[in-house]
Amino acid sequence: MKIGKSIILLLCMGLLGLTACGEVIQPEENKEVTDELAASSASSLTVEKDGSIAHTIVEDFSGSEFYSEERLKSMIDSSIDEYTSGHPSAQIKLKNLKVKDGVANVSMEYGDYQAYAGFNSEDFFVGTVKDANMAGYDLNVTLRSVSDNTEISKPDLLGMGDSHIILAIVEAAGETQADQIRINCFDEILYVSDGITAAGKKSADVSLANGYRIIVFK
Repeated sequence: MKIGKSIILLLCMGLLGLTACGEVIQPEENKEVTDELAASSASSLTVEKDGSIAHTIVEDFSGSEFYSEERLKSMIDSSIDEYTSGHPSAQIKLKNLKVKDGVANVSMEYGDYQAYAGFNSEDFFVGTVKDANMAGYDLNVTLRSVSDNTEISKPDLLGMGDSHIILAIVEAAGETQADQIRINCFDEILYVSDGITAAGKKSADVSLANGYRIIVFK
């Protein structure tokens, strides 16, 4: 999981003369950042109830004077066309792309987790605990409750077969300096693995350091 590896690579490669990628712009460095941009200053992944994935990527490219929003959009569109030509059932859409004060804000939509995982070359799963176990994922883990910090292990987890699970194998990449991504679930989060901090009833911040990341929710 690398905050959308393919898109990050396009963002980095599509900028001629780029000297830095992934730096979060600070208000004191640019006084003209709008309230709208400041409100969406972190990358996020949202799992919808219908199985679709909404993905927002925020990257700072203020160091490049050669930035072209049109060129970046064309590169992302081409990448989507290339992937879907080999995977006709994959639903992938560039919903929005804008640049403000040197910060690129990209919104992507995927029809399901398979399209997200395939397009971004990531090991990422969304489904029930029972489905994850049948798919062969290693559930021999210790998770902690977000409500009282108690721990559960594999037998307890397997007993929650119909609960939902988000599972990702994180490989820290050099393409971005971001150290975490926010994941939003469509229902209340119950348990999380190491490297994850609850950020509300349905949201959690996931560390992008190497590791196995699991969120269990209703």
